[in-house]
Amino acid sequence: MGQGFNNFAAILKVVSSVLEVQMMILRTTAFIGLVGGLAVERYLSIIKPKIDELAKKCAELGEDAIKSAADWERANKTG
Repeated sequence: MGQGFNNFAAILKVVSSVLEVQMMILRTTAFIGLVGGLAVERYLSIIKPKIDELAKKCAELGEDAIKSAADWERANKTG
């Protein structure tokens, strides 16, 4: 389960990177004159911090789950 959270965090980090590239492209097209691109870029700029936060939380949950499982196994071995 912990590894699953770590995988999900990695996926969210990739999504965040892709959003960053898309936002840069949309800013460039807005500068050239496609105003609709600016609206989409602003929308993505609102979503991106939430995705970054979700990736961070998933990474923390993954680490916590792995540590908890290791502690539980160690406790079972000691009796």
